[in-house]
Amino acid sequence: MEKYIVVMRETSGLMETVQEALAHTQTLLKQGKGEASITLFSDIVQAFSSMEQSVLQLPEIFVNDDVASLTEDVRNALNKAVESYEAKAYTHVQEVLQSALLPAFNKWSEVLEKYFRPYVIS
Repeated sequence: MEKYIVVMRETSGLMETVQEALAHTQTLLKQGKGEASITLFSDIVQAFSSMEQSVLQLPEIFVNDDVASLTEDVRNALNKAVESYEAKAYTHVQEVLQSALLPAFNKWSEVLEKYFRPYVIS
């Protein structure tokens, strides 16, 4: 169980970092600095991929249907944002962040934190 606790702690920390990065990306986009947000968004995608792989290694008690569904929601929103970035449609990226990615990521983080809390705090 100890190795899972390490994964939960690291994932929790990375979720906070991604949350901050998403907020900064949103700020850059609002300022019309779409090009400047590309590298940061790429880091967000990589971080989510890393968290997703780590979470999938956890026992089934953590990776239930809710978590799987929420993970897919975040992945789909990330894919939409990537498509918009590729098309240089930065206004659409901002819309995807606001309407899909941030709500999906927040819900995913909230659910995982609920499952992790009893193990990470102790």
